[in-house]
Amino acid sequence: MIKLIVSDLDGTLLDMPNSISQTNLDAIEYAYSRGAGFCFATGRDLASVRSIKKLLTHAPLLILGNGAVVYDEHEQIMEEDFFPNQYLKEVTDILNAHGVPHMIVTTDGFYTTTDPEEVRRRFIERISAVSSMEDGRIFATDQDKPCNNLVQITAMEPFVQTKKIIKVEGFHMDSAPIDAVKHELEKYTGLSHLSTGKNNVEITNITAQKGLALKKYIKKLGLTEDEVMVLGDSQNDLSMFEHFKYSFAPENSCREIKEKAYCVVRSCMEHGVSDAIYRLKK
Repeated sequence: MIKLIVSDLDGTLLDMPNSISQTNLDAIEYAYSRGAGFCFATGRDLASVRSIKKLLTHAPLLILGNGAVVYDEHEQIMEEDFFPNQYLKEVTDILNAHGVPHMIVTTDGFYTTTDPEEVRRRFIERISAVSSMEDGRIFATDQDKPCNNLVQITAMEPFVQTKKIIKVEGFHMDSAPIDAVKHELEKYTGLSHLSTGKNNVEITNITAQKGLALKKYIKKLGLTEDEVMVLGDSQNDLSMFEHFKYSFAPENSCREIKEKAYCVVRSCMEHGVSDAIYRLKK
């Protein structure tokens, strides 16, 4: 019996940047009625999921930063696996050398080593091009979005001594600079780098993976792996699909995810999460 449903957000549960369809919300309510809990597993930070949490009638568990931090229903930290700060300068130097704008996500805010306004402009430009103009407008006007809250780092040493870094995200309009960054990052055995969308890279601790974080946390909950359902669409969801049998991929998922999935369901725009949840009836 499934006792916990763990879903990625962008490209999986959401049909818009901060929106869950009523069909999926009804399915989550059905899951609650069957005694199952719900968990978000996303690359996002705490501030950018709070408005989504409010759409649910019960507060979900949270696996954030691709597994860097796990919060319980009351936003208390249960597990943490932060970015190794000693690599920050080298990583940002690589990103800057290839002209890749970046955002450094920490537990207390969002930072960059370059001009915040230029990073914001290029991020919104990319979202508008690879997603839609409407999504670009949402990111430009939503003051909870990291791109609208960037602070420039003026002194690296004090920063790395005091901050808890969840991830470093780089993005570009073209794939070539991102590929070049990934190639250079291969030499850092303590880091993981994954793409969660078109032409981006998210850099975390090598052990900060959704699947590993979930495995550790379900032990605290007294659950087995066969009592967990996972859903996702991108490379940062692969670790969940590798560790949990009941894995569901929306039709819009990347090829690697579909190949590992227990079942492929309808796309995120067609409420695919509800397809997976209603399998609880069977």
